[in-house]
Amino acid sequence: MTIQLFEFQIAGLVQVSGEDALPYLQSQLTIDLKKLPIGGHRLGLRLSLKGRVLFGAQIIRGGEEEFLLICQHTDSETIIGLLEENVVADEVEFSAVPGDWKEAVLYHPTSASEALKLIGVQSLSPGYAAHLGEGWVYFDATLPTGSLSVLMPQNQPVSWAANLPSPHPSELEHLRLLAGRFRPVTEVGKDEFPQEGGLEKTAVDFDKGCYLGQEVMARIHAMGRVRNQAMGVKGAGPLQAQLPVRLLNQGKQVGTLKSQFPLPHTDEWVGAAVIHENAIPLLASEGLQLEGTEHTLQPLHR
Repeated sequence: MTIQLFEFQIAGLVQVSGEDALPYLQSQLTIDLKKLPIGGHRLGLRLSLKGRVLFGAQIIRGGEEEFLLICQHTDSETIIGLLEENVVADEVEFSAVPGDWKEAVLYHPTSASEALKLIGVQSLSPGYAAHLGEGWVYFDATLPTGSLSVLMPQNQPVSWAANLPSPHPSELEHLRLLAGRFRPVTEVGKDEFPQEGGLEKTAVDFDKGCYLGQEVMARIHAMGRVRNQAMGVKGAGPLQAQLPVRLLNQGKQVGTLKSQFPLPHTDEWVGAAVIHENAIPLLASEGLQLEGTEHTLQPLHR
């Protein structure tokens, strides 16, 4: 199978620098940045004091005191505002990277090495990023296996993209949801804990020092469970004008639809929903109703 090209706009790109950049970010984000080498890359989260997800970022350590935060769904102004909330006497600077940026995703179902070869990068280990032109290359943990992400200016022409098929972006979202991977903010956001979408597996370190929301993370980790779960779902009919939308069973809210992606050439769609554990069997047996409509949704299976 050939490599496929998908493109997604980046909402926020923020540079963090200064002699206190490392200790300050260490106190704000969920991952242990002390263990991130120069050139290292990881998904990290900024939580509220109650442990809910305020933003998620692909984090690249570009130097000893320099970090790049790449956020697909949170704009730079919001990111900087959240990060500045707790600055007192810290020597740390936040700056929005100018221009419009995108994440070009090269997807090959069996071998990301084919994509690396295509763009001229010899090798790339998980947990690292590589410079490419003005941007970076990395593996985005929220995307299905076989995806290679290239951060690049929105209008930058590249020769390797010329002959690649570019299916509808919903097709990659479909694969992502089938793989059980959920995006911070849009699908696991200000009303959810990371554990509700499995984000703690890749974006939370439970053995690091104090950070915002740590007490809640430790408590959930000790208990071993949460009551709600993000799931891939499918349905038919028009897309909702505004998300999230409540999911009902016999008139009672049992979950929330967080995202929808239309499947090309059909009236069907796929998406992510956060559902209470007691309603998961109902989703499979009879479906859950979208509030304000006669439509129901079912679980997404391969």
